[in-house]
Amino acid sequence: MAVASLVSRLFGVMRDSVIAARYAGDISDAYLAAFVIPDFIFNLLILGALSSAFIPIFTEYLQKTGSDKEEAWGIVNSLVNLGVMLLAVILLAVAVFAPTLVHLVAPGFVTDKKEMVVVLMRVMLLSPLFFGFSNLAGGILNSFKNFFAYAIAPILYNLGIIAGAIYLVPKFGYIGLAYGVVGGACLHMLVQLPGVFAFGYRYRLHMNLRHPAIQRMAMLMIPRTIGIGVTQISTIINTAIASTLAGGAVSVFKWADNLQSLPIGIFGVSFAVAVFPTLAEKYSLKKIDEFKEDVVQVLRQVMFFIVPSMLLYWLLRAQIVRLVFGYGLFGWDYTRFTVSALAFFTFGMLGQSIIHLLARSFYALQDTKTPLLVSIGSLGLNVGLALILVQYLDVVGLAAAISISATVNAGLLLVILGRRLGGLPWRGLSEYLVKIIFAGFIMTGAGYLMLRVMNLIVTTHTVIGLFAQTVVTAGVAVLVYLAITRVLKIPEVSRILSPFRRLVRVGK
Repeated sequence: MAVASLVSRLFGVMRDSVIAARYAGDISDAYLAAFVIPDFIFNLLILGALSSAFIPIFTEYLQKTGSDKEEAWGIVNSLVNLGVMLLAVILLAVAVFAPTLVHLVAPGFVTDKKEMVVVLMRVMLLSPLFFGFSNLAGGILNSFKNFFAYAIAPILYNLGIIAGAIYLVPKFGYIGLAYGVVGGACLHMLVQLPGVFAFGYRYRLHMNLRHPAIQRMAMLMIPRTIGIGVTQISTIINTAIASTLAGGAVSVFKWADNLQSLPIGIFGVSFAVAVFPTLAEKYSLKKIDEFKEDVVQVLRQVMFFIVPSMLLYWLLRAQIVRLVFGYGLFGWDYTRFTVSALAFFTFGMLGQSIIHLLARSFYALQDTKTPLLVSIGSLGLNVGLALILVQYLDVVGLAAAISISATVNAGLLLVILGRRLGGLPWRGLSEYLVKIIFAGFIMTGAGYLMLRVMNLIVTTHTVIGLFAQTVVTAGVAVLVYLAITRVLKIPEVSRILSPFRRLVRVGK
């Protein structure tokens, strides 16, 4: 799953690169701002229900009913029919009031730019409908421990957007970007439906809102939905603040955020998504000790990969931004601000990564209130810091505010979860993190020396030279990190190297 997530994230980087090179400026600002409300609807109404309520309860009913899954499929049909009705009403209302909502999302945009946002948003509003079906299907597949279609769906989504940017915009104008988004969302759904039907699902025009499972989901969903709403409000506020800054600030902020999301998605999100059904199952079977062991193991894995990732991102931030975005309309000012924003985003990557695991740990415990309360406090901290820091750091201040608030959020969740589980191996985790950071700093030093050497060997004024400098530096740094962690007897490195050892034995 991590491999598919990596490929998906790389296609996401390619998507941003294509749009930045061709449409950096007013079009990219409008396009990215138009995402805010459709994303808000999806995250609030769909992702909240699936991540916190559906998978644990659906898994419970699968365990309870055994081979007879009719009751479980009846729950799914109730959710499908209810979801279609709710989404149809909400999306229609948002489409009607889109001009008013744009003033909330992007108050700093001029009139023409706001009109572009309205046009794009109205088309993009179809995507939450497709994502609703898609993510319900993904939740079902995850409950059956089947992750393949779920993992490749984002790849098709990004391909749809790339196709829209390259082929549809020249034909239809900037609205082609929105067509690409909707087409990608449709592909995201279609690739997962066959797997759901293969497990025995059949659609029925059935809706039993009084079923105990539906009522329990509603109770679990309410705090999670509010919590996601808090996070989405933070996104809206950050976008609104960025819209009041210099032209292109929304694009710089979003693209730097997307870049730092690459390792977070690969190691933070994918690990958390993969372990979530297992955690939900172990809690339903009252295997609390095994639950705790799984949380600690995945937490260590996330630390092992994210700490060197954040240090490499910081070291190679200029090279990364230039390689991804340094083409076409993406000029030097965009490059400079994106590099600075990415530097500040790196400081919060560990916090943002483990939040996904910790939040899902609470959801598996069927506790959605704790992450909600913590996220509300994090929102207040984020907004307060953003309003202060943009006065001194411009758009870079938004990145700094997010990093600080995410780190605080993760720290609080970890402490509270430890108490909830009767304690965590704090000393062992602390020693492990110190070892990882120590290895990471040695890696960074080696990478810096290699960077200086490569400056003498290749020119960074060409894409090939810049690519060679980045790849060689990162490669040497990673090898040093693996060597140091092996010397420090960190078990995760043995699991990484074991496939290579087998290849060597086969070669002999």
